Amino acid sequence: MSALPLLSSPDRYRPCIQDLLTDARAREYWLRLFERHVETLAALPVAGGALRDRPDWPAFADDYLSGLAALRERPDARGELTVLELTKYRDERLAAFGFGDPFVQTKSQENEGAFAELPALLADLDGCAADALLERLVRGLMAGNLFDMGSKAAVDAFAAKDHGFLEARRRVRPRPWRFDDVDAWRDRLRNGPAYRKAMVFVDNAGPDIVLGMIPFARRLASGGTRVILAANSAPALNDVTASELGPLLERAASIDPVLNRLLADRRIRVVASGCKSPLIDLRELTRQCRAEAADCDLVVLEGMGRAIESNFDAAFTVDAIKVALVKDPMVADLIGVELFEPVFRFEPGAGS
Repeated sequence: MSALPLLSSPDRYRPCIQDLLTDARAREYWLRLFERHVETLAALPVAGGALRDRPDWPAFADDYLSGLAALRERPDARGELTVLELTKYRDERLAAFGFGDPFVQTKSQENEGAFAELPALLADLDGCAADALLERLVRGLMAGNLFDMGSKAAVDAFAAKDHGFLEARRRVRPRPWRFDDVDAWRDRLRNGPAYRKAMVFVDNAGPDIVLGMIPFARRLASGGTRVILAANSAPALNDVTASELGPLLERAASIDPVLNRLLADRRIRVVASGCKSPLIDLRELTRQCRAEAADCDLVVLEGMGRAIESNFDAAFTVDAIKVALVKDPMVADLIGVELFEPVFRFEPGAGS
C-alpha cells in the first residue's frame, strides 16, 4: 500500500488532527469513550439475542478493557497513539475473539429501511428546481451521516428517531454553518468545466450510503463525472465495505432507471480503499485505489472520521470536498462548531 497520489505534500501529511501522546486531556477523553463503547457493542443484535449473550463476550470485554487500561499507563505502547490507532486496536481485539463484523445485522436492517425510502427520495430530488438541488443533496448527506455507531450521541439520536429520511433532512441545522462552502462549490460547478473523475471515500451503511451518498454520486455522474466510490476493505463499525457496496448499487439500479444506465455505462464504480477503520490514512491505500485516483480531479471525503478526525488539514493537488455531521463533543470543540452541526468544506486544489 502507498499514498494517495493527489496529496499535495505527502511528506508533510499527517492523518489525524490530534496526537494523543502529547495531549493528555484528549487522550483521557478518547480512552474513556472507547471504554464506554463496549456498551454499544454489547447491545448489538445477533441471531438469538445480543452480542453480550455470546459465551465468549465476557472474555473479549475483559481483554479489550484491559488493553485500554494498559494504554492509559503506557500510551506509547503501540508506538503512536491517535484516534485512528485506537480504532485499529478495537478492531484487532474484535477479530481476535471471532467478532469480525459485529455490526452486520445492524447494517442489514438499516439498509432495508433505507431502500424502502429510496424511490420517494429520488422522486423528490428529480422534482427539485435546479437551483435548490445541490443544497438538497448536501443536506441529504448530513441526514444520512447521522447513522454512525461510533458516536454515542449519534447512537442515541438515531435510536430515538421517529421520522423518515425526508423529515430528517428537513431537520438538518439551517445554514450558514461554521464551515459552509456550499455556495462556493455551486459556483465552481456552474462556472468551471465538469469534473472528469471523482474519488469519493464513503462512510456508513444504511441511510448514509443509500439515501445520502448514492443520490449524490448519481447527480455527479449524470453531469458527466466518472465517480469512483472508495469503501472499506474490511468491516469497521457500521461502515459499508466494498464487498457490500457493489450489491447495494445494483439493488438501487434495479429501482432507478438513471442509476441503471449509469452503472451499465460504468459511470459509477466501486473500489476497495484498503481502509479497515472509520478513519483513513491516505498513505495506506490499495494499488487499485491509487491507480483509480491518479487521473481524478475531485476528491470527496465523507464522514466525521474521514473528513475531520482524519484529513481535516490534508491538502490536495485537485479540488476537495470534506463533508460531515459533527457528532462528538470533543471533535466539535476542536474545530469550533456545535454538536450536530454540518461541515461542508470546498478546497480548490493546489494546481487549480
